[in-house]
Amino acid sequence: MSSTLRNRVSVVVAAAIAGSQLAHGQPYSFIVTGACDDNVHLDGKFFVKMGNTLGGSPWYKATGAEQYVYYDPDCGGSGDGTARWVFDKDRPNMTRATDLDGDGQCEYYARFDSVVKSEPPESGTWTMNCDYKWVEKFLVFMETTSTTATSTTVTAGTTGVTTTLAATTAPKAAVAPKLLALSGACDYKSNLNGLTFELQGTTAEGEPYYKSNDMKYYIYHDADCDGSGSAPRWVLDGDRPSALAASDLDGDHKCDNFARLDDAKSPVGPATWRMYCGSQLGWQDVKLTLSEVNKTSTSAKTADSMMVLSSAAGHGSVWVAIAATIFVGTM
Repeated sequence: MSSTLRNRVSVVVAAAIAGSQLAHGQPYSFIVTGACDDNVHLDGKFFVKMGNTLGGSPWYKATGAEQYVYYDPDCGGSGDGTARWVFDKDRPNMTRATDLDGDGQCEYYARFDSVVKSEPPESGTWTMNCDYKWVEKFLVFMETTSTTATSTTVTAGTTGVTTTLAATTAPKAAVAPKLLALSGACDYKSNLNGLTFELQGTTAEGEPYYKSNDMKYYIYHDADCDGSGSAPRWVLDGDRPSALAASDLDGDHKCDNFARLDDAKSPVGPATWRMYCGSQLGWQDVKLTLSEVNKTSTSAKTADSMMVLSSAAGHGSVWVAIAATIFVGTM
């Protein structure tokens, strides 16, 4: 190796959730639930073990996002810091023993002080940054059942280690559409038509759930909406679902929602929902459509529409068109 320091050695390691890593107490992958609204982007995220830090602790990365969980003995590097597990946006440096993100300060989404460095807590009270305030949130790490192959490339003569996920069996939210648009609601709930619903994460049963862009409505799957043996269904609700509950996700002990879709694997596409359409019509069968939305194409259509409107406006329309283009371009 000394004569060819730039040669790369690739090692492919196949690891299963029931493998030796579990025997040592380190989960290979998990889903997080319990984050506050400010950090809802962490809720339902699928974290996969990427390796061990210099201190021997496992570190994890969220699939499709720059979000990490790792153990830092001294996050500020001052020499007298408190050891803790952290949620961070910065990737930990495998060559550092402390202050693993190298920022010289303890800046992160959340922390859990602990002397146990071998594995993150299965559940516990974390201190989380929520709306610029540090609050205590009870987080649960749900170990997932998956088999993953990782490819690790080590470059001799450097300190860099690159680890790439080769294949993984991820939870349903990992393959669920990120954005949905609703249409077809009855007149009584016509305010729903045109709303977009953004993927927020997964519930305890691993199903995706969505929140509307006006922050008033949620779409989620409830295995038992009143906790008394009701049939499983997708619901359109005004209450945020719990990411921890297995049933009655809005905690009202009744099946109180705006619309429901029984016995369906997914809410996506056209389907006949049972919707409440006012006191006169009551509950009606309504064909709702939840269509997958591409953000890029939506922005482009918005720009086109604004330019057409500006042309119709006559004098000064060129400046309106330019403004519309700049606005959409910076979205």
